[in-house]
Order: sequence, then C-alpha cells, then structure tokens
Amino acid sequence: MAEPAHDPVLAGILGQTLVLTLNTPGKRNVLSPEMYRRLTELLGQARTNPDVAVIVVQGADGFFCAGGDLRALSERAALPVSQREERIEELHRVVRLLRAFPKPVIAAIEGGAAGAGASLAFAADMIVAAEDSYFALSYVKAGLVPDGGATGFLSRALPPQLAAEMALLGERMPAGRLAALGVVNRLAPAGGALDMALDMAAGMARGARQAQTEILALLDAPDRAGFDAQLDREKPAMARALGSAEAAAGIGAFKEKRVPAFPVPTSSDPQRRAAVETDATRMFGVRLPIVAGGLMWLADADYVAAAAKAGIMGFITAASFAEPEALRAEIRRCRDMVGDLPFGVNISMLPKLVEGDRIRQVFELAAEEGVSFVETSGRSPEDYLAITRAAGIKVLHKVSSLRHAVKAQSIGVDAVSIVGAECGGHPGVEMIGSMVNAGLAASRLTIPWLIGGGIGAGAQVAAVLAMGGAGVVIGTRFLVADEIRAHSAYKQALIDATERDTAVGMHTVRNTVRALANDTMRELRQIEAERPDVGIQDLLPLVSGKIARRAYETGDISRGVLSAGQSLGAITETAPLAEIVRELEEGMVAALRRAGGLLAAAAA
Repeated sequence: MAEPAHDPVLAGILGQTLVLTLNTPGKRNVLSPEMYRRLTELLGQARTNPDVAVIVVQGADGFFCAGGDLRALSERAALPVSQREERIEELHRVVRLLRAFPKPVIAAIEGGAAGAGASLAFAADMIVAAEDSYFALSYVKAGLVPDGGATGFLSRALPPQLAAEMALLGERMPAGRLAALGVVNRLAPAGGALDMALDMAAGMARGARQAQTEILALLDAPDRAGFDAQLDREKPAMARALGSAEAAAGIGAFKEKRVPAFPVPTSSDPQRRAAVETDATRMFGVRLPIVAGGLMWLADADYVAAAAKAGIMGFITAASFAEPEALRAEIRRCRDMVGDLPFGVNISMLPKLVEGDRIRQVFELAAEEGVSFVETSGRSPEDYLAITRAAGIKVLHKVSSLRHAVKAQSIGVDAVSIVGAECGGHPGVEMIGSMVNAGLAASRLTIPWLIGGGIGAGAQVAAVLAMGGAGVVIGTRFLVADEIRAHSAYKQALIDATERDTAVGMHTVRNTVRALANDTMRELRQIEAERPDVGIQDLLPLVSGKIARRAYETGDISRGVLSAGQSLGAITETAPLAEIVRELEEGMVAALRRAGGLLAAAAA
C-alpha cells in the first residue's frame, strides 16, 4: 500500500515570522528533491512578501534533520557522475538561497542536525539549539565527504583542529560545545528552541528591516565568492565519493546496521592530494591542472583511462570512430576502466569536407551516456550548447587566438584553451605564440583559461599558473606514452626529433597545420609555394587523415600529416603516461617553489 502523501515542508506564519518545518514523517526529516523544491518555492515567496520579516527553520517531531537519505543515496550511486552532481546541486541551490536571503534566517535545533542537515543549519544567520541537541558531520562514516557548504562554514568558524575533528571523526558535537565557540547563538531548554527562536525573531521584526537587509548583505559579501567556490569544490568531491567502494561499504553497513569495513587503498591509488588547486582542477575534479587534449586516431579509452588514473583530464576523440555505436562502446569501455574518475569526449567541428555532418548526433550521444565534459574545437559550439546545458556537461572550447576565446566566452562555454603557434595540429592562421597568449589572457577573459602549444616541461605549467591560467593542454609530449597505440618506429622518430623538426603547411586553405617534418610536409609546402590558390580538394591526397593513421600502424613516418608540436624537444624516451605526468608534476612543483623562494628572498 502506498504511503500517504505529505507536505515535505510545512509553512506557518506567527506574527511576522515564517516558520518552515522540515517534515519527513518517521525518517527524522531526511532531505529529498521534493523538500528542496518546496523550500525553494517557499523562500521565493517569502523574499518578496512584506508581511514576512524573519524566517525560522525547524524540524518536525523533535528532530531538526538527519541529512540525506542513505537508502536513496545508494540508488544514486549507480548514476553517472554528472547526474550525481545535479542532485547535489539541488541542495546547494537551497544553501545559496539561505546564505543570500535578504531577511534574517534562524535555525531552531531540537534533537540533532546531521550530515546535510547540519549544512542547512550552518547556512542560517543564527542558530538556537536545545541544550541536549547535537551536530554531526557523519559523512565519513558512510565513506562520503561533506557537501552543502559544511567544510566552508567549519573552516571559517572553527579552529582548524576542531573543524578536522568534526569532519574526520563524524562524531556528535554537543550544542553546548559549539555554543562556547560562538557557532550556536543561544542555548534553550530541551523542547524550547522554537520558542526562543520566535522571541528573537519577534524582536528583529520590530526593528529596522531595511537596515537588517543591508547588514546581511555586508556580512555575506566578504566571504561570498569563497563560499560559492567551496560549494563548487564539494559537489564533484561528493559525487565521486558517492560512487566509490568506500561509500558502497559504508552505506551497505548502514542498511544492515553494522560497523562498516572500508577497503584499504593501495599505494598506487591515483587519488593523492592535489599539489595545486585551480579553476581547472575544480571544474574537472582532477589532481593536476593538465588536460590531455584529443588526439586523432590515438586518444582511445586506454589512453584516456591512463590520463584519469594519473590525475589529469583526458578526452576520447569522437572523430576516430566512424559509427556512433562504436563511440558509445568506447565511452562505456573507458568508464569501466576508470570508475568514477573524470574523463570526457573530444568533438572536433572542423569545416565539413563531405556531406553528413554528425556533430549534433555526437553531442546527443555524449549526453545520453552521461559524459560530464566535452572538448570542442574547429568552430563555434554555440549551436550545441543547449544540449550540453540540459545534460549538465561542461564545455572546454579550444581556440587558436584570444579573439576567438573572447567570443567563446560570450556564448557561454565553461572554459577555453588557447593553443599557440608552437602546437602540433592546428595553431590557427595568426600563429601567435603561447607566451603572448598567456600574457594577454588574464586581462581579457573572466572564465577559466588554459594554454596549449609547446608545453613539455613542468616549469611551463608553473609559468602558466603564475600568469593567471587555470592549467595547460598537452598533446605532443604524451605521444610516446606506452598507452598510445602507435608503432614503436613512430615513437622512436619522435624521440629522435628536436624542436626544430616540425613543419607548417595548409596556410593557403586557412587551415594551418604543424606536423612532423617528412616527405608529405615537404611536398605540401612546395605545392603551396607554387600554387597559392590551391584548394583543399587538391591537397586531400596528401593530407587525408587516413594516411596518418597508416603511419601510426606501420611506423612509416615518411608519409602523412603527423601532427606534432615544438615540445618534441622535451621527449627523450617512451614511458607509462603516469610516469610522464609525475615528471611534469615534479617540475611544476619545483618551479613554483623556486618562484616562492624569490619572493621570500626579496622580502628578507
């Protein structure tokens, strides 16, 4: 028999105070999508209602809120990461509403506030708690991490050691102890939290309400950007944790009412603490600010999975798969290998050479498969952003000039990568260097930006970060990774080459390419020199991607446009991708420390 319908949030007005009561009968008011929607609706109405001066939030049946429903969370763990993030964002929207609400909000705590329930309480402007009540960030006991802004609040309001105690132990913290630290404003006798909160509310309702609104805005302003950024950090962290083996063990133990036995991570576990944190690491949920850009014919599930496990962002190249179902199978194969680690799909939108543009179909397929990130290039992705937004997909758009980056920003992409003249593949017709792009980007862009082109050393990554960039895009340096399926003779040719062994062509058709200097590139340059009006159809017998694919398979590097950038000079040997990334990380950290040492020396 179906359970009777109930209102997840009860609303009542006492004087000029709106009392919102979290109401999940028999479940200690666990949170749900229905509760988030109802809270959003009621807060929206109260915002503009002149008869409401103060909001009081409480829980029904003598308990504030037990947080998320672990039984529902176990079902959510099976969803793609992007869909898990969407569910978390529902909570974060409510938290943002409470934090920015123009009228005072008081949380009245009876019983306890646990998990996301504690996050909701902390989002209030003031807290009144019963003397026998408690707060608990119990996420860790289920193999999860805090969300709802709890870590941001704790790091601001508590000494570091106490914040760590609450988050790492997940134990109940008595309201009295938090009152002594100023987190709880008033302690009430058991059962008296609501009455005390209403008394406070009535006093404020008689006060200068416009001044209160101004004060709330001023109190919130200094920390607003930091708090929003912390919510954005918590969301992917919680989404990853929800799909982890630890969460499966913790939630399973909760259901069975036993102590969880968490799996012991191996020493090769890729989820080490990040050496740096940037907009790119936060957006992608990776350790390092490095993107392994799409590589035609080469960026398959094996390579992209290796990138994910090394702590960087990788993209499967959609154009390498002639049939949509083959791409779908590759996405699923990659997900099987990486679990909840992030990866994406590269969608090249180079001008069509033949009829039958299937770009929209690829975007739709990515959305269907729960892909969280796409890397786009070739032309504007504007026509497809409705698909990505509806699916919660973040778009990193690759451009060859700052003016194109500014345009991409204006249409609403999430981040841009700007590739300079040094890059392999298509550096654009303007051929502006990476250092120039990096030097100008910070003054022209407000969205995260990355630099590509000639990046082959960790010190270069540090330089981009120092100039305000969110990270780098690397292609050529990774071509000798063991996970790249290419002939050993091709990789040896890259090892033998130097930064001087590339050539540029196809400028006559405004599709400039930089590639390994070989017979094909010499012929191409000769044709373009002799026939400035040559068309793309005349060049296709030389530049067709199928020729390059044969070179990767056979090792004959004399033919084909084999994209390679000037970071060839940094390649000395083949190695697992993780080893190449480790070398880059060490170089980056060393460079950042050198820079910090210069400042310290100057200040001494």
